[in-house]
Parts: sequence; C-alpha cells; structure tokens
Amino acid sequence: MRNKHLFVASLLALTLLFGAIGNIAQAGIRPPQGSWKWLGYAYYGNDGFHRGTVYAYKSNSTATMSVTVYNDYVSGKQLNISALKVGLDWGINYTSSLTTLNNPFTIPWGESRVVPIIFTVPDLNVVSNMRQYGYTIYLEHVNSTSGPQKIVRDTPLLGGTNFVVYSEDQVVAMKTMQIVEEMFDTTDIDDFNSTKARLLWSKAQNETFVAGMLYSQGDFAGAKTGYKTALSLVNQAWDAEETKGGGFDDAQVALMEAQAKSYEASANYLNGLSSMWVLIGVAAVLFAIGYIIRGFATLRKPIPST
Repeated sequence: MRNKHLFVASLLALTLLFGAIGNIAQAGIRPPQGSWKWLGYAYYGNDGFHRGTVYAYKSNSTATMSVTVYNDYVSGKQLNISALKVGLDWGINYTSSLTTLNNPFTIPWGESRVVPIIFTVPDLNVVSNMRQYGYTIYLEHVNSTSGPQKIVRDTPLLGGTNFVVYSEDQVVAMKTMQIVEEMFDTTDIDDFNSTKARLLWSKAQNETFVAGMLYSQGDFAGAKTGYKTALSLVNQAWDAEETKGGGFDDAQVALMEAQAKSYEASANYLNGLSSMWVLIGVAAVLFAIGYIIRGFATLRKPIPST
C-alpha cells in the first residue's frame, strides 16, 4: 500500500513538473489570441474550390503578416528578437526586416509590439493555385543586444493551413463575386417594381449560381466570365428600374390607361345623355306649340246652328 502511495505521489510530482516545464516553454514570446493577421490579400473568405476560408494573394504580389509579440519570458527582462519569420509549405522562410542578429528588436518586459513580415508571393511556375499552403511563425531571440550573442531559443509560435495563391482569373472572379453577392444581400427582387428589372435580376442570380459551380470545378476563366455577366445584368436591372421613372410596374401603367379610358367613356356617356335631354326638351316645345295651334283652330270653328 505504501509503494502504491509513493507511486501516485511520484506520478503527481512528474505531472506537475512537466506541466511547469510546459508553462516555461510557452511563457514569453506568446502572441495573444488573434494577435497575427494577413494584410494586403486579394481575397479573404470562403473559396468554393478549396472548400473553406482562405487568405488569397495574387502571384507576384506583396504579402504582409502582422504579428503582435508579448514579452512575458523572464520577469523584468527585455526580449531581444533576432529573427521573426514565417515559413511557408513551399519551402521558404521569410524574415522580418526589423529583426537581425546584430541589431535585435527589443520588447520590454510585460509589453507587446507589432512586427511585420513582408515578402513577395512566388510565381505560379513555382507554386500552385490549386492547393492550400500551411505556414508557421518562428521567433528567435538572443541573450543580449551587443557583444558576443547567444541564441536562446528558436520557437515555433503558431500558424495555419489556409494560404493560397491566385491566378489573375481567380482574382477577378472572386472580387466580382463579392460585389455581386453584396448587392444580392442588400437588395431583394421584391424591391423592384419594373417587370423588366425583376427579370434581369433573376437572370443575374442564375448566372451567379452557374459561375459558382464553374469556380468550384476549377474553371476559373469560366467563373470570371459568369460573374462579370451577372454584374452586368445587375446594373441593367437598376437601369430598367430607373427608366420606369418612379418605378411604376407595367401592370400599374396598364391600370392607369384603363382608368383613363373609363373616364373618357363616362364623359362620352354624360355628353350623350345631355344631348338626349336637349332633344327631349325640343320635342316638348314642339308638342306645346302644336297643342296651342290646335286650340286656336278649335276656337275658329263656327257655332252650330240651333
């Protein structure tokens, strides 16, 4: 029983020891949650071909990773960063120009600094636009800023797997898609009164769906054409709505025309009715005159003889 207790105690001690070692390894140089970000990308969001959210850069463009580093390495001691770099799956590490072995970037104890890593994205002859690339951030620091220096640690910090390189067709396709979908999100087909505008809007939605299917299948040129067609249809829909001048629907225009004809018919009817009353009045006058003449004729008859 005593041996059992000793074993448990030893196991607990080892657990605490390794936990402490783990905490020491993680202490310092640890970016807070959400402390790095990609900047200057051509597109960020869901990619139908890669089946997920990506950071996409056009080939031969400039990419920037912004890293926030917090110093809690050794209490009261500044951190001397000799290299902050990001390693991409295509086999190249890119180092911040602010960090060098001879002139380290220093961060006081308990403070944080933003350090950028800037590099040129390779050409599509070197990398592929058909896959995602992983990346890892590394931090190297030294024991002093001058004199003989010793690298204390080269620590991998964090990273991801969602870096992609876009062709020109992909860039145009996804940028156009963002514009079209933003318009779909802020406007509904029921917002249009013009029948023609509604028809154009429906065509734009269908074209967008087809373009998305083409993109997901790797037909980036076809997707680009489809999204551009959709955007053109969206603009035509707005033009058709404005041409209506106030947005009257065709049915409303027809109703107004029918009402106008109804008013015209009513006017004609009333006009005809008034003519009828005039004729009746003339007939009444003629009847009265005839009656009077007949009366005079009666008066002129001889008195019968007795």
